[in-house]
Amino acid sequence: MGKCLKGESEVKKKQAKFKCEKCGAMTQKKAHLCKPKKVKQNKSDKHKA
Repeated sequence: MGKCLKGESEVKKKQAKFKCEKCGAMTQKKAHLCKPKKVKQNKSDKHKA
């Protein structure tokens, strides 16, 4: 889909919405990853912010 980030995440783990299955990079936008997969957020992580 998008350009490979080669494992370098754009955002912190708690802010990430998508993770690349290929290289493991994390981002908030699906189009920034080559093989995106939606990340599930823990309920406890949402309240800590």
